[in-house]
Amino acid sequence: MDPENEVAKDPAEQEMLARGIGDELTEIFVRYVRGELDFAEATFAAYDVLEDLHVIASGDYELEEDGDLEDEYTEEGATEQQEDLAQEPARG
Repeated sequence: MDPENEVAKDPAEQEMLARGIGDELTEIFVRYVRGELDFAEATFAAYDVLEDLHVIASGDYELEEDGDLEDEYTEEGATEQQEDLAQEPARG
């Protein structure tokens, strides 16, 4: 690799993105087991996600701002999100 063309990498950012990709793979696998995707669709989707992983590992990417992001954090919203992820109501 040519050092002049090497892209600066942020290991913390790459780790965060890799964890997100792991979540995407999990969702693909769950959808396949539920019968929401056939094997060919699951294979293609997983390959597509793995290509993204390669780009992240190489550092050859740029993050773009998403105009739909809301910076407002509420305890109610966070609790609701966690309930959805856990698929059960909050305790207490």
